[in-house]
Amino acid sequence: MLLQAHAPPKTRRAFSNGWDELDYLCKKIRYWLYLEKRSDIARRYLNRLDRTLKALPKNSVAILREEGLALLYELRGETTKAIKHRRKEIERMQQLHKEARSATKNSAAYMLRDRNLSDLEDRRAVLKALEREAS
Repeated sequence: MLLQAHAPPKTRRAFSNGWDELDYLCKKIRYWLYLEKRSDIARRYLNRLDRTLKALPKNSVAILREEGLALLYELRGETTKAIKHRRKEIERMQQLHKEARSATKNSAAYMLRDRNLSDLEDRRAVLKALEREAS
């Protein structure tokens, strides 16, 4: 579970593609924003996150894109938009869990990497916090 990590993700400079970089940025931001409660450090990644999201091909079902957008808007203080994208991320993660039930054990493990039940619960907790902030 990410919310129990003890050290930030290792710094990387090279990525296989834009999705790989987005995954890295989301992990870095989640660590600093939610674990360390250091939004000042998390905001250092804001412009890079924005550029990375804009450079990716449009994919309306990508869980990772929704997470990136949720983080982007949260860092910008646009809570309503952050909630919208966090909800989409959670919906897509739930759908992924349904699909993984019919997969082989190895395939399901691969499908749910970084998207397991504890990760889903983490996202729900973040959504609840955002909703409280918005009300």
